[in-house]
Amino acid sequence: MAENMEISTEISEFKLISQKYKRYIFDISLRPFLIIVLSAAIPLILLGIISGYRSSTQERQTVALQVALRAERLAHQVETELEGEIEAAQPLANLRRLNRDDTSSFLEHAQRLQTLHPNWLTVSLAATSGAQILNAEQPGGQPAGSNGDIDGFRKAVETAKATVGGYLPSGTLAQTASIPIHYPVVRQDSVRFVVSVGIKPGTFEETLNMADLPKGWDGALVDASGRIIASTDRRHRGQFGIGDKFDIAICCKDNAAIHEEILPNGQAVYAVSQKIPLSAWTVHLRMPKASLDKPVRRAWLMIVLAGTGALFLTALLASLVAHSIAARRRVEMEGAEQVLRRSEAWRLLAVETADIGTWHWRFGSDNIEWCERCRRLCGLTGHLNSYDAFLATIHPEDREAVDLAMRQCRHDQTPYEVNVRAMLADGNVRWLRISGQVPEHGSNKTAGIYGVIVNIDKQKKAEAEHRLLLTLLNSAQEDERRRIARDLHDRVGQTVAGLSLRLKRLEVEAASPATLDACKELKKMISDISQDIHRAAVELRPTALDDIGLRDALATLLDEWRNQTGIDLDVFMRGLEGPRLAPVIETTVYRIIVELLTNIVKHAEASAVNVTLDRRPGQLVLIVEDNGRGFADGSATPSSQRHLGLLGIRERLELVNGQLKIESEIGAGTAIFVRIPLPAIDQPGEAA
Repeated sequence: MAENMEISTEISEFKLISQKYKRYIFDISLRPFLIIVLSAAIPLILLGIISGYRSSTQERQTVALQVALRAERLAHQVETELEGEIEAAQPLANLRRLNRDDTSSFLEHAQRLQTLHPNWLTVSLAATSGAQILNAEQPGGQPAGSNGDIDGFRKAVETAKATVGGYLPSGTLAQTASIPIHYPVVRQDSVRFVVSVGIKPGTFEETLNMADLPKGWDGALVDASGRIIASTDRRHRGQFGIGDKFDIAICCKDNAAIHEEILPNGQAVYAVSQKIPLSAWTVHLRMPKASLDKPVRRAWLMIVLAGTGALFLTALLASLVAHSIAARRRVEMEGAEQVLRRSEAWRLLAVETADIGTWHWRFGSDNIEWCERCRRLCGLTGHLNSYDAFLATIHPEDREAVDLAMRQCRHDQTPYEVNVRAMLADGNVRWLRISGQVPEHGSNKTAGIYGVIVNIDKQKKAEAEHRLLLTLLNSAQEDERRRIARDLHDRVGQTVAGLSLRLKRLEVEAASPATLDACKELKKMISDISQDIHRAAVELRPTALDDIGLRDALATLLDEWRNQTGIDLDVFMRGLEGPRLAPVIETTVYRIIVELLTNIVKHAEASAVNVTLDRRPGQLVLIVEDNGRGFADGSATPSSQRHLGLLGIRERLELVNGQLKIESEIGAGTAIFVRIPLPAIDQPGEAA
């Protein structure tokens, strides 16, 4: 009933664990999916952040490179246009009449060229001093003032090369704002006159507008004095009109890549400047820093947002993984506890079924901790826990062996196992197997000896019954052998003897030689039959063993074996001169030697054999050695022998509690060791 209740409890606990496991499976059914999604999403988010930032920075770098190229191209285009205007004014400087200081035809040519170039506001001819000689804008070409103070005039006189000036306000060279181009008239390596052409500032504005600047970029053409000549941003006309002062610090920079500047109004811009060597003008392109950095700022904002999201997802992922691991570990621990409880239940059941008790003997203490089963098995009563009380329950013949084994285990930490007899209070004896050892791990070496006690009384009784049956069987076999040997000797032997006498009578009465020959042949056959019968009778039951004892019977046997086989035999026997051994021991030893010698002849192929039989205190030792071919150690077990002799030897030794040991090596011969314990009555020197 108790066992059924325990099984029902285990089943209930198992069902509870199963229900918890099902809930666990239901709870985490979505977790792997979420973990996979988050594990894939986080790298994608980080990759998107990196890609977005790199894309924005590359976009800014691309725009900067495009603007730098545009600035260089604009400078080249403006310079090309200026060169075109200078070439257009060259015919005026090349008039031949000017060689003779004749300016009469200059006005006509100037007006004609002005008609061909609508962007020319005026054309004037001035002396090197700057005084105008002719002005095509004035009626009749009348001079309108002096050109000496006009930007670029003095440079043209000094260098004798065409120069381009800066922005001129209205009324300076022309009635409206203009850009001066000065072309010197050189005769005989000296400047005689200077042709000055006033160009509309709007001529270059179209060039700026056609530059195809990136979105958000503005461009301006600025002269050396910092005045705006042309601009792409119409708003500049309200803030910085044509002719207004530009930021000199910016416009005077050397050619450079994109750089950051702060305008006078505090606005931060990215700027690119490109000088025009022919005119000392500057192409200046700029864009508000906030506009160009907008994609980068947007990328940084996305980085912050995505990074925050990634951190949140990472925390969520870590939380899911931690919960999953914790839940799995919790279920595994519950399952392990359940398995442990079931294992403990099975262990207790096995211990109970096997009738095993446990004990612990601490180092430094004389008391032994016994379980209740140990007390019952050993017959301990009350609360007797001392080591001496335990030894008192052991059979006197076994106490010394138990005490030696346990103390050696405490001293050397070597495990032991002994079979002993316990004396019970009712006078009965119980066989026990006591084993113990010191744990090998760490500090437990100082904890003491842990051991078990197993009830082997049934096993020992079964072994005793088995040994008794074998003894009876062996006795029956020996009796039958003795009877058969006696019958062979008495009946068959007498018949053969009578046949021999009758044959002798026939031999006397025979008259012919043929009959005599037949009688002789029959006599020989009868002699052989008699010898065979005698040999069979001896093998079945040697009478010498009963008549003269083991020593003389073995001496006779070994002499006959040496003569029959021709093998060199060395015999040593000691301790057999006194009282005879028990008949069962003598018969066992005799049969074992016969079997071993037979095996040597059949299998060993030996040329020399040594037989040693030594009667020692408490045991009889038999050693048979040969120099034959031997065999591998693995084949020394009875199940692998080609002959069944060893199996018979083991069975005979079991009758007398003997032990068999075999040592053999291929090519090195074989050694057989037999040990048979002797009872006290069979000790040498004691009376029979």
